[in-house]
Amino acid sequence: MTNTKNLTIGQNTYPTVKVGDHTFANIPVSDFITLPPAPVQRNSHMRVTKMKPIFDKAYAANQSHTLTEVAIGVVIVDFDDIDPDTGAVIGSYKAGEVSIIDGATRKHYWIKNPQQAALTPEITAKIHYLSSMDDVNYAYYPYNSKDSVEKTNQLLQGLARRYSWNARQPMFANGSYKTALDWATSRPGDKQYADVAASFNFNFDELKVLDTLPKNGGPSITKPLIKGLKSQSIIAAALIALKYYPNNARLFNFIDNLANISMDDLRNAIAVGDLSAVEVVAAEYSGMSKMRGNGNKPSWLNDMAGSTNFASKEPQLDFLLYWIIEYIQDPNKKLDFDRGIKPAYWENAWADLVADEQV
Repeated sequence: MTNTKNLTIGQNTYPTVKVGDHTFANIPVSDFITLPPAPVQRNSHMRVTKMKPIFDKAYAANQSHTLTEVAIGVVIVDFDDIDPDTGAVIGSYKAGEVSIIDGATRKHYWIKNPQQAALTPEITAKIHYLSSMDDVNYAYYPYNSKDSVEKTNQLLQGLARRYSWNARQPMFANGSYKTALDWATSRPGDKQYADVAASFNFNFDELKVLDTLPKNGGPSITKPLIKGLKSQSIIAAALIALKYYPNNARLFNFIDNLANISMDDLRNAIAVGDLSAVEVVAAEYSGMSKMRGNGNKPSWLNDMAGSTNFASKEPQLDFLLYWIIEYIQDPNKKLDFDRGIKPAYWENAWADLVADEQV
């Protein structure tokens, strides 16, 4: 078993050296690349393409030694990762387990480029001894804090990994949904947002559901047929609706239909003149709503559709939630496209939904 005098990886044991308050060990790259990432680690394999030219340049300039300092975590006492909101155990870590804290991107680089790995037979690992999730976080974030090299999407990747969520849709896998999370976690009138971890935890169940729609694959809310419908605001509205209408078949149909509607479908509906709730949202977010009446009219949201500006948050969520709820109540209801409706109809739809929850 690993102790403070030796490091054990698999069947191999390496002596450690203490320098001040820190402990180090020299280990072969062949062992390092077998280690899993720390439980809060981002999806480092996705950064290899970006970092490869930098790593290649280091080798070409005889500076490969700059890549040979890494950090690893060694569990010295069994501990559980406990969800702070629910108290549920989401991961268990056993004494002797070793994981990568810094150097995970280099791991994937060396795996994909064995000829470079062969030029770097040994690396130096700084060892962090772990006995709690606090130890994991304090060890990891000095290397990968959002104030230094880690962006919000990488924090979201780390949270997904912590909860063992292997998202199907690339937008969720890449962590590119921060604004949607901010909006879905806030309430009407809020001027500040919760931190990333709190927002992720609050919406985690709904994210997993949204990631599975449609059940049979194909276009999704994060990759719809109409490009304009790929919107942080639409994702936020879907997350909010899923929280208030869980397991609602009509809501699932709304999301599926919105992802699968085509421009030809929308043009045909506009030609007929009667639009469903799905078609109303598609018309607004594709820019086709300006074609009502004699054409060239202002859009219903005055060109805010798809914006991520703070001022557009409540109007967009009011509009989207109004039509989502209309569809849930009656999926066959139609809107006279040429006449349209006044904003007064959908204003405060979000606040009304929240108020219903508090009754």
